[in-house]
Amino acid sequence: MKNTFISLCLSVCAFGAQAEWLLYGDNGKAAFYYDPASVNLEQGRVTVWEMLDYSFPLNRVLSSKIRKEFDCGKLLFRNLAGEFFAGQMLSGERISGSDVPDDGWRAVVQGTRNLELRELLCPKIS
Repeated sequence: MKNTFISLCLSVCAFGAQAEWLLYGDNGKAAFYYDPASVNLEQGRVTVWEMLDYSFPLNRVLSSKIRKEFDCGKLLFRNLAGEFFAGQMLSGERISGSDVPDDGWRAVVQGTRNLELRELLCPKIS
C-alpha cells in the first residue's frame, strides 16, 4: 500500500511538471502548439516554447519543441534552443537538440505560424 501511494504521488508530480500545450494552428502536415506557462515578456521581447507535432516523419522526427524569442516591436524572431523526438507529442527517442541560440534575427513572414504566434503573445503596440 505504501509503495502504491508513493508511486501515485510521483506520477502526479511528474504529470504536473509537464507542459500544457495549447493548439494554435494546424496545416495538415503539422499541428502547432505553445506552452502558455513558458511565456515571458521582458523589455519588448517575448520568449515561449513552441511544439510541432508532425503528421508524418521528417528524418525520423515526429515532433519537436523550440524555444523562440520574438521582438515585439519588430517583425523579428530567433530560435534559442530546440529538441527533436522520434514520437508524437515529444515522446520516444530524442533524436537531437541544441541549446545554442541563432546568431541573428530572422524576419517574421506574413501568412506564417510565426506571425500568428507573435500576434498571440506580444502585447498590442500602439
